[in-house]
Amino acid sequence: MDDVDRELLHRVAAGDQRAFEDLYARHGQPLLAYAEGLLADRGRAEETLQDTFLATWRGAGSFEGRSTVRTWLFGICRRQALSRMTAQRPVPLPMEAAAEVPAGEPGPEAVALARADAHAVAAALAELAPAHREVLDLAFGAGLAHAEIAEVLGIPVGTVKSRLFHARAGLARALPDDVPAVGVSGREAGR
Repeated sequence: MDDVDRELLHRVAAGDQRAFEDLYARHGQPLLAYAEGLLADRGRAEETLQDTFLATWRGAGSFEGRSTVRTWLFGICRRQALSRMTAQRPVPLPMEAAAEVPAGEPGPEAVALARADAHAVAAALAELAPAHREVLDLAFGAGLAHAEIAEVLGIPVGTVKSRLFHARAGLARALPDDVPAVGVSGREAGR
């Protein structure tokens, strides 16, 4: 996947508009969902996505290859979203918004959340610290690995793991006993 993205970005740096459209098609939806999770406002998230791809168009030639193109894009998106944030605490998105996020095979987390009471989960997510919600968005919403999340957020991998642990624990405490909390699958434990 990254080889394709690197080739597209190389072509974008050369001014290839079709490659730019392909890069947008590959990453636009997950980036929009991430921005909307950070900003809790669809309009501002769309503006963030536009600015993210504008910065990508302008800065494609500056990509140094120290990360994957995907994490580079998420980093740009995060910086664009943070520049739009006010002092207000972000409001979590309703669970219905998750239907707009493209997903591959559902993991155990997705299955558990699909069965859960959406209102209880939304209330539990609202109780989490913004840093914990953000790491959950990146891990489960965007499907990034621990190392990729660490790169996007500019924090050590151990901090990512700690935030995920505390986010899951916070969800478990906040959810009623009949609503399953997000667990750790074997696949997640190896990240």
